[in-house]
Amino acid sequence: MVTIAICDDAQIDQQMIAGLIKELNPFDGQFTLDIFSSGDELLASPKRPYDMVILDVQMPEKNGYWTAQQLRESDQRTLLVFLTGVAAPTVEVFRVTPFRYWMKQMGPEELKTELTACFQEVERRQRFIIIQAGGEILRLSAASILYLVIQGRMVELVTDKGRKSLKAKMADMYSLLAPYGFGYCHKSYLVNFSRVMSVSSGSVIMENGDILPISQPKAKSFKSEFLRFAKTAV
Repeated sequence: MVTIAICDDAQIDQQMIAGLIKELNPFDGQFTLDIFSSGDELLASPKRPYDMVILDVQMPEKNGYWTAQQLRESDQRTLLVFLTGVAAPTVEVFRVTPFRYWMKQMGPEELKTELTACFQEVERRQRFIIIQAGGEILRLSAASILYLVIQGRMVELVTDKGRKSLKAKMADMYSLLAPYGFGYCHKSYLVNFSRVMSVSSGSVIMENGDILPISQPKAKSFKSEFLRFAKTAV
């Protein structure tokens, strides 16, 4: 069951977005939809973490940016969408890694297209992959993997649930994970673009705070791949 939340202090916008979601009936109807009028209500929900949250930016007192920052402290994998009437994106928006940034002036058909893209991304994040390495078979979601790093003759898998050493070749891991948005920042590091917080001239900062190197031979291709990914994700 996919869980969706709308957080907006304007009832008319709540009803409009909720109506479009119900009309589209995603996930073969296997979803729940909760509506909140403030960030505090959303943060207090016992149903967290949600798979998808649509969050109004201009709420009184505690706005959408503040609420998103609180969400991200624990709800790392929630697909986040900002909804706004006037505000342009700022640097702080991207620190909480939203998937989309919608304007309230969008018409119903455009919003349906945007919602469909979000539903597809939720489904992608929930896909499980099978990793076979050294006699082990692992089943996990690609989205739960932050990065992989070569450690001697092993490949260390860094996930939301910890670290796992595999007897595998990085080239084989790349072939498996590239379709899910992974790329090399260094010959020894394979990163999940969707888990990247920021990229500088010589390093990548991941969602868990780990800082990974970008090698000079990989710098140009990595940044190009990351930008292509980011343009389709925001």
